[in-house]
Amino acid sequence: MARTLFCCLVGAGVMANAARADTTDDLIEQLKAKGILSRGDYQKLKQRRAVEAKRKSAEPSRQAVAGKGAPISADRYITALDKGVGVRVGDVDVKISGGIDYFSVEQFKGQTTGTATAGGVVGGLVNIGTSIYNNSNSIRGGMLGSSLVVSLATNQMGYDIGATFGAYSVGTNINVGASPFNANSFGYATALGTPAIDMRQIFGTIGAPDVGTIKIGRDLGFFGGDVILYDAMLLGVGLPFRNSQPGFTSGHIGSGYVYADWIPQISYTTPTFYGLTASVGIFTPYDQLAVFTGTDSGNLTAHDQPMFQARLRYTGEIAPAVKLTAWTAGITEQQRSEGFGVGDALPVGQAIRASAIDGGLKLDVGDASFLGYGYYGNGLGTSVLFFDGISPNGQKRDSYGWLTQGSYTFFDKLTLGANYGISYLQANSYDATQNYDAYMLRSYESYVAFARYQLTSWVMLEANLFRGIARNQSGGTFSSNALAVGTLFSF
Repeated sequence: MARTLFCCLVGAGVMANAARADTTDDLIEQLKAKGILSRGDYQKLKQRRAVEAKRKSAEPSRQAVAGKGAPISADRYITALDKGVGVRVGDVDVKISGGIDYFSVEQFKGQTTGTATAGGVVGGLVNIGTSIYNNSNSIRGGMLGSSLVVSLATNQMGYDIGATFGAYSVGTNINVGASPFNANSFGYATALGTPAIDMRQIFGTIGAPDVGTIKIGRDLGFFGGDVILYDAMLLGVGLPFRNSQPGFTSGHIGSGYVYADWIPQISYTTPTFYGLTASVGIFTPYDQLAVFTGTDSGNLTAHDQPMFQARLRYTGEIAPAVKLTAWTAGITEQQRSEGFGVGDALPVGQAIRASAIDGGLKLDVGDASFLGYGYYGNGLGTSVLFFDGISPNGQKRDSYGWLTQGSYTFFDKLTLGANYGISYLQANSYDATQNYDAYMLRSYESYVAFARYQLTSWVMLEANLFRGIARNQSGGTFSSNALAVGTLFSF
């Protein structure tokens, strides 16, 4: 019997790592005290326990075995993750990730034709701060901006629980009070300035693999959220807004898609079912404003309902080395007038509902990648959610656009590619007959060529060549070209 117990205990010591050392030692001592173990069996077990303890103390943790670090103690260790740096304290994973991106940007002087020579193109994020007399140069952040993101993750009572805090900055001086965009306000290129910090991400999640995940806090919206993440300019520059006095991120926004924005929300995403997930949520409602066009748009700043957004998304390998990502998303929001807009013909309390839908496909075939995307909105506006989406009398404007992109990666290091995007803002009958503005934005298109080289896993070198063309409602154009060269450090 002693021999049988000896074998069982040795097998348990080898196979069951979950048994704690002190519990096993206590059991051995009790078996010896009760006379179940002979002196010889007792000595053999003690020797085996000593060997096992020595081996375990020299053995790396589970993460170190996978090449991800070395242990500090049984419940605390440091590990290098696939992306970011992680620390585990007890049953909580702490992940730190982020990046630093800076580019040297040369924007060439703008050119105008037709009516744009007299009044420009007004609306969206098109020719803000671009001179038609001089080139401009700056060292500035790109479209993504620099970031530091801290994420916490644990499992409690069978639920996966997480918390994320993401701070972003472009690193150039902000002109405080110059616009309603807070940390994304215009720049001010003088000494003694300071950059702004944009806390875009502050949210918590709770869920389980078989029930899905609930997100509560501030994060990227569903409508327009996928395309901006797949836009190659996210890692580059695109149109350098206010390049002579940069204050917020540059970008491709307004040329092919409308900015999704980071919005406070309560949203739910289902578990993955054969590559398919569905998401739905309520979001804080945003105002409809005439930010750039003065009296060209009505103002609706009262809200008695949340904004609603939803998305359906598929990701899967449809053939060897062929991956397909497809999605569609929608947004709708009711807005009411409070009678505060200059020139508004809207009675106090009038409600107007703005809605939009988008969809896209991303196909990865070996080292080649292709993207196609389009959207349509009614009352949505252009460039940014609900900018100039209605006329002063409350009549909604249609807006639509699309983006195409292709790239190829050579030797897992060098990626070459290009994309094209265009967005339209359609005037309505009120604009044509009662409040005609020849200079209001009609369309904005862009052409981008890019090259990036992955120098190390953390360091990427990038060059962008950009051309943007904006047209007003009477056909006048404003165009500008830019060249950007820089780096993106990501960890």
